[in-house]
Amino acid sequence: MTNPADNSSVFSDWVTVLTTVPLLPLPPNNERAALVTERLIIRPPTEDDLAALYELRTLPEVMRNTKTGTIDVDIAFTRGRLVPFLAPGDARTFNFAICLREAGDNKLIGIGGVHIFHSVFGWPELGYMFHSAHWGKGYATEFVRGFLQMYSKLPRPETPQPLRVTRCTLPADLQAKAGPGTAEKSDYDDDPEALARTVTADTVVVEEKLTAIVAVRNAESNRVVTKGGFERFMQFSKEDGWMPGSGIDIMLNVYHYFPSKEASE
Repeated sequence: MTNPADNSSVFSDWVTVLTTVPLLPLPPNNERAALVTERLIIRPPTEDDLAALYELRTLPEVMRNTKTGTIDVDIAFTRGRLVPFLAPGDARTFNFAICLREAGDNKLIGIGGVHIFHSVFGWPELGYMFHSAHWGKGYATEFVRGFLQMYSKLPRPETPQPLRVTRCTLPADLQAKAGPGTAEKSDYDDDPEALARTVTADTVVVEEKLTAIVAVRNAESNRVVTKGGFERFMQFSKEDGWMPGSGIDIMLNVYHYFPSKEASE
């Protein structure tokens, strides 16, 4: 496992690789079928989920483990967090409302999926949150396993396509082979031709991965992603969002999962 001593090196060495992440735009919400697991209904979100999402995002114990580390200031702010998961934002997000089958009320008790396909490391990133009243019951593990089934079935290119990622996320044997990098990721999201021009003779082909970032202190979520098939490959630290300006850092584990594993099972 890599544990960079200097965090600046984690995010300042970007390279182009060839890989097979899901094709954008994604299938819209109205074409996504709900997945029913043993105890959950995992369905596309709707505008009707706003009140339940606001309730979820105003729980300090829940938001402490998010990147912002703070609760939503009002329901308008929560609406801004929900909108990217609805049409037309669903073309670039793959997030789902998580409900209890036995409740029969279709009320959101959690939300999760891939809300960003180009994370801080360049790769798609998994995230989720659950109402604290439902912690410790195995729902998160059940969701992650179900979600990975859906994610692995998303359309992908027939041949590897260029993607900008941080060098530290590559397998050790490919990091040196990937050629010179750049200090900036650069924004190629809407310019595939410009991205294609970054491919060189040194560009390596890399197996597609899905990442997850979990605070070391969040023991339960570390167990959840591990049970789901993720492997930890790196750690880095950042300022604790719960105490901005305090100078206190938290350590984060970085995991990866290979969708080809799900597809082959």
